[in-house]
Amino acid sequence: MEDYKEIIKTKIIKINPAHIDWVPLREAGRAIREGKLVAFPTETVYGLGADALNKEAVLKIFQAKNRPFLDPLIVHINNLNEVNALVEDFPVAAQKLGKLFWPGPLTMVMKKNKIIPDIVTSGLDTVAMRIPDHKVALGLIKEAQRPIAAPSANIFSHTSPTKAEHVISDLQGRVDIILDSGKTMIGVESTVLDVTTFPFKILRLGGATLENLREVVPDIVIADNNIAIKRAPGMLMKHYSPKAKLILVEEKGEKMSEKIQELASLYRNEGFKVGIISCQENSEKYAEYLVKMLGEAEDLDSCARNLYSHLRTLDKEKCDIIISENFANKGLGRAIMDRLRRASR
Repeated sequence: MEDYKEIIKTKIIKINPAHIDWVPLREAGRAIREGKLVAFPTETVYGLGADALNKEAVLKIFQAKNRPFLDPLIVHINNLNEVNALVEDFPVAAQKLGKLFWPGPLTMVMKKNKIIPDIVTSGLDTVAMRIPDHKVALGLIKEAQRPIAAPSANIFSHTSPTKAEHVISDLQGRVDIILDSGKTMIGVESTVLDVTTFPFKILRLGGATLENLREVVPDIVIADNNIAIKRAPGMLMKHYSPKAKLILVEEKGEKMSEKIQELASLYRNEGFKVGIISCQENSEKYAEYLVKMLGEAEDLDSCARNLYSHLRTLDKEKCDIIISENFANKGLGRAIMDRLRRASR
């Protein structure tokens, strides 16, 4: 897709989720109804929203992000009662998951109703839907009186935004309104679960963990990547990437830190500026380099929350190379590793 040409005067509005000022939120809702673009916070990352039922408005999302049309969008709704108007079938087991995990970082893929424009779903007969767990996001959907289609609020394939300043850096002049409610709580995108086949399949790992989902529906599996790419948002091979070249080191234990030190020394000697992503416990091993600690190795919630922000900071520090440790293949660690692998391709 060609780079975006139009320049829009972007309005930035601060909204405290603990004490919502409904006047500017009504303005943002009205903007959605008028076919404009509004970037807004969710509990996962910031989203770039448009009226999901207005194909001309949705087209603007793809244009503003330089997003390929083959990458479908997630439709955000306000409550469970809105699902049936947008899908052909809401399976009983999926309803159970919705009652337990919504609002929250779970997106479910279902057979779509014809009311959803094809541009939202990239021509697929399914639609990805979720209820975000953020008061500002829910308030925006309520005020818009529309379901809101929204991918992450960044230039396509770049690191997703977890602060309004990230959105401003990528999209100022491309969107009408940016709602600033501070840092997001989870820091990686929602889990995408296909509920159109059984067993249900995770198409994208994210904020709702495999372990927690299996407590409700034990047969859930992780889909083959070739299937996931065709059916889920955010699953193209190169994604979530900083501007710097990212190298993910997958060795374990001492071999991991030794490999990182070896690579960092090699690239520094070649004249490159090197940044390192590590857990707190290992950070002193890389003290001679620019290090960003995600959190304690076992505190995967903190590691996920800080991942994108620290990648963006290392970009801001003009690093040429970012070398990252690997993280545990459990809980949110699975989502962290998925993002690092895609960013390193």
